Amino acid sequence: MNKFVFVVCGSREHIETLNFSLNYIRFFSRYPIIVVTDTKRNEVPIVHDTILDISTPAEFDNHQASIYLKTGLHKFLDFSGDGIYCYLDSDIVAIEEKINTIFAEFRGHILFAKDHCKIDEFSPYAMNCSCLGVTLRKNHEYMKVINFFEEKFLNKIEGNNADKLKLDKQFGDLKKPCLKNLSSVTLYLLKRYVLPTKELHFGQYIFNKSDRYWYNSSGKIIHFDYRYYAKAIYENTGISYNKKTNAWFNKNGENITPVTANCKHLSEYIKSNYGVFIPDNWQHWNGGVFLFDKSSNEFLDYWHNITIAEFQNPYTKTRDQGTLAISAWKFGLQNCELLPCEYNLIAEYENPQILYSEEKGFTVDGFETTIKPCFLHIYHEWGHVGWSIWDYIIDIGKQNNLIK
Repeated sequence: MNKFVFVVCGSREHIETLNFSLNYIRFFSRYPIIVVTDTKRNEVPIVHDTILDISTPAEFDNHQASIYLKTGLHKFLDFSGDGIYCYLDSDIVAIEEKINTIFAEFRGHILFAKDHCKIDEFSPYAMNCSCLGVTLRKNHEYMKVINFFEEKFLNKIEGNNADKLKLDKQFGDLKKPCLKNLSSVTLYLLKRYVLPTKELHFGQYIFNKSDRYWYNSSGKIIHFDYRYYAKAIYENTGISYNKKTNAWFNKNGENITPVTANCKHLSEYIKSNYGVFIPDNWQHWNGGVFLFDKSSNEFLDYWHNITIAEFQNPYTKTRDQGTLAISAWKFGLQNCELLPCEYNLIAEYENPQILYSEEKGFTVDGFETTIKPCFLHIYHEWGHVGWSIWDYIIDIGKQNNLIK
């Protein structure tokens, strides 16, 4: 028989997260649910009826012990039958009965979901290099610009809204090199800077030349002219804006325009130590959801062994995804089809394109398209009341008496 399986041990925080998720999956699942843990490490009880208690090496901390259990599931679970196991991180919440169809996706060997990033974006979180710290420092310094705008435009602009994303996309399309765009750009520049008009109509949006605000069709402010306010920002923060490159610079001349941290240290380390070359555009796998059966033993054994070996390496952080990438390439699975997004919708609070609305549902692209997930992966901002996705989870829980 097919089964869902969780792994957790140690802190109250992680076990309470699991207990929350168990309430939901028990309601929607037609299959048994197993929790693998080391009970002697747990600060609070796991509220579940099927618990597999495994003793973990005493020299491991709780985080290492959890990874030891997760990557070692093939050593602890029963594979005497022909069933498929579905591993789930404790912060993955079931929201509808479609979760039961995940087992039909299995094609043999092992099957993971994709992560929200490429391997070079994961690298700073896997390696003990300075890249993440430098990026976070620069992004934090740029917050002076954000704070300036928030103070000036507080309560005037709706943050992270779909209209702003669509407006940005229109500008992106306008910048694409083609003959049609040449006339569109010329007309836009004439209306914006030459013709004596009070307003500029750009698609469904309107730019007011007086207050330098962008408005949507409902008359709500959705954006403003960064360039116009560059002088005031410099006077207040010492941060300058380069109009040609659309970049922000601090007093030391460093480019502090917000970026996602990325580096090549992980791929370089993998090539040097494991003889595997992984290109920087490779779609990273996510270890939060995966399907496996007895045919997965060899893969899991390799993943488990190299992950445990890396515990002693001061250059790599205690994670299992870097070693998962190595395993994927070692077994020639790097280009295999991954689980569809609805089985592991990674909900990033700070990504304005990942949204939920009562009218449209869920989206990962600012409602260019919609998606109907059955598992939500709340890997950060767990319990954030006021976040539409978390509020949706709470509503489901209350409707079905899963939470108080």
